[in-house]
Amino acid sequence: MSNTRASLEALLQPFTEKNEGTLDYHGLHGFLTALTICPTALTEQERNESIFDGEAALPEATATALNQLIAKVQTAIDRGFNDEEEGFSLSCEAELEDHDDEALANWCTGFMVAHFLNEDAWFTTNEQEACELLLPIMLASGLFDDEQEFKDILKDSKLTEDMCSQIPEVLMELYLIFNAPEDKKPHNTNKRRS
Repeated sequence: MSNTRASLEALLQPFTEKNEGTLDYHGLHGFLTALTICPTALTEQERNESIFDGEAALPEATATALNQLIAKVQTAIDRGFNDEEEGFSLSCEAELEDHDDEALANWCTGFMVAHFLNEDAWFTTNEQEACELLLPIMLASGLFDDEQEFKDILKDSKLTEDMCSQIPEVLMELYLIFNAPEDKKPHNTNKRRS
């Protein structure tokens, strides 16, 4: 995966230097993770506009390379969610201890960019649970720091760190909500209501 990462970082760098809204490698990994959890039908152009924060007219060779690299990353992400021994890991796993770390914030921002593309799909089933599970990702992204609920959480550094450290488990639960057969879902919400 390290070769794929190096290739993607090299491909994205000229764009991130020109436009800070462009997703870096961690942001792209977060973006693709969200699309793996809750697939959204996107054209290549729509996907690239999200990645590059607007219209991105890529040279043909760059577009081809990007498609191949994205396919490799998505395959690795999906494999991670289905590998009981290794499990899923974020591209910035080592930075999880530091909720102020830019890599984690970028990863979560990328995830939220994909989430916003088809927000309703995330809440069609298990809406309450999905909302709760998304909270640590929303918090770590920094996109909601001005909202009172997040201001209150951020005042408590221990709570903030705890929530950020839960992100890998949260992602696994989200993946199971959208992708597991009914009998393997993490929680049966019907049982809780009765």
